[in-house]
This record gives sequence, structure tokens and C-alpha cells, in this order.
Amino acid sequence: MDHFEYTGHLHIHSTFSDGEGSVPQIAAAAQEAGLDFIGVTDHNTLAAREAGLEGWHGDVLVLVGTEVNINKNHYIAFDVSAPIPPDDENPCSVIAAVREQGGFGYPAHPVEKSNPAFMGGRHFPWDCWDENGYSGLEIWNFGSLWRSAYSCRWRALFWYYLDPYRAARFPEADGLALWDRLSREQPVSAFVGSDAHAFKLRLGPLRIVLFPYRFLFRTFNVHLLLPAPLPRDLPAARAQILGAMRKGRFFCSSDYLHPAHGFHFTAINEEGIEVGMGSKITHTPGTVLRVVSPSPRSVIRIIKNGRLAYQGRQRALAFKVLRPGTFRVEVQRRRSIFGPDLPWIYSNPIYVTP
Repeated sequence: MDHFEYTGHLHIHSTFSDGEGSVPQIAAAAQEAGLDFIGVTDHNTLAAREAGLEGWHGDVLVLVGTEVNINKNHYIAFDVSAPIPPDDENPCSVIAAVREQGGFGYPAHPVEKSNPAFMGGRHFPWDCWDENGYSGLEIWNFGSLWRSAYSCRWRALFWYYLDPYRAARFPEADGLALWDRLSREQPVSAFVGSDAHAFKLRLGPLRIVLFPYRFLFRTFNVHLLLPAPLPRDLPAARAQILGAMRKGRFFCSSDYLHPAHGFHFTAINEEGIEVGMGSKITHTPGTVLRVVSPSPRSVIRIIKNGRLAYQGRQRALAFKVLRPGTFRVEVQRRRSIFGPDLPWIYSNPIYVTP
């Protein structure tokens, strides 16, 4: 299948809420990191769009969404025209309000853990699954993992300077299990992000920025697969990107480990119909999944209905589908000498139907 791949970073906060960078500064950091687009999602506001900052900043397209709610049940929404009233206790009303505006969204850091060492133990999990109107789930959040990893601030600071990626190497297992359970019932896309704030910290005379935007933009990214090149016309480019996000036409990766550009996952049946991520395909006896990794140092894992169906140390494979199900791909990056293989790429599902 022919497509055009564009890389972006979602879940970013600016000075319009509690981030430390202006939107132009954030866009400049994204361009330095080699991104094609970013999603600015300030808390309970669309002020960046109201200020006229949605659009092209150099070679980076800035899209404006919002992260709704305050104390829990944070919901990231895109393609909305007006701010969504927060309702921590009834997130179903938030989801409904987003849909009424023609938008879509997904729960942010839904399985976040409390850690008394940071923010007094405040955390922001998702605790309501009665409504199924969300498009996806954030399965890998850099900031959330760091906030829950270390019981001592000095230990966290030590590892920040020694290995800033250490605490975020593995997504929460219960978050992946939740995604698999939900995607067996309905199409649910996986999203990743960093919850970027670029916090400024004062240590006596020292002034440091924890996790600057440019660093985070080289970690958890989404890679959209578009049917045509991205135009410079804002409405057309916006429609292409948001359309691919809605439909799950993308994969997620940790580009900190290795650039993931070029990953390929499709399904083709005996009728010659070939589909990509986020799509459905009718099962025939000759239905095959095709996977290509961007690196020979790969461990490819086929996950069917939440269970491991195949694992192999290879760069490419063709996997025959014996029965219908929800299929996704994980690619682990093999370490050169020491340490475990690390999660690298998560595809969105292909739904093989009876």
C-alpha cells in the first residue's frame, strides 16, 4: 500500500495552561527534533487557537486540542470548536460534549499510579468506562511513568541525569491489557505522548529545565500514514491529520531507541484486498498479515485478541491468519549487549472479521 508517513507528538502543554514554553517556542523545538506536526493540548482551553497560533510554524504544523477535566478522568480532545466544560465525576458528559461538536478524543494516562514523593501523591487516572464514545487510549505517557517511578526525589534527580529514559522504558502492563480488552469490543486506537511541560526547577542558585520539549519530542511519537502529501493549506492539512487520527491510521513508537520511520503492517486476503492499521478486512483462508520493521535488530510480536500469537527475531514476516480476531503488532528493539529487549513500536489494530 502506498502512503506518506508523517511524524508528530501529542499531549503538550504551553504557557496557555501550565507549560513553560510559548507555542512558537514549542514549534521551534519540534522542528529541531525533526517532527512534522504537534498537538498542543492545554488544560480546559483552546486559547492557542483563539490567539491565531494553530497552523504552520516553519515546517511544523501546530494543531490545537485540549485536555479536559481537573482532578481525574483527563480526556484529550481534538477537532472541537469550543472549550469543553470539565466534569471530573461524570467524564461521560465530557465525551458526549466532544462528540456533539464533531470532535474525538481519548483518555489520558488512564492507569496512572499515585506517588507520595511527587505532587503530594496527586494522580489523574481514569475511573469510568461506562461510555464507549472515545476513539482511543493513551497507552504510553512519558511524564506519567516518571512521576510514579521513584519514591525519593533525589533518586529521581540522580536517574534523570544518568539515564533520563529509564523510568519510561516500559508502558504500564495494565494499560496494555485494558487496550486489548477494549479493542476486542470496538475499534480503539493506541495513542502515546509525553505530557510535555518543560518544568523549570530551582535548586539554590541553579535553574534547570526538567525534560525540555526538544528532548521529549524525540521520545514517544505517532507516525501517521496519509494517502497524499500534506499540503500547506491549513484546513486541508488539518483534515488529513485529524482524519488519520480518528481512524487509527498510524503507529506509535519510541524514537528515542531508534527512528521508526518505515514500519509496515497490513493485511491482505485471497480477494486481493489489502488494508492497513485501523481497518477491517473480511477473513478468507488465505488472509495474511505482513509486517516489516525498520531495523534488523527487531523482535516482532503478533498479538491476537490480547494474547501472543507469534514472536520472532526478524525484520519482516508474513503471518497466516487462521481465524478472525483483533490483531496488532509490537516490535521490541534488541539490545546490542546487555539488558532486556525494549518496547519500541506499537501498531494500531487490524480487525479481521468473519
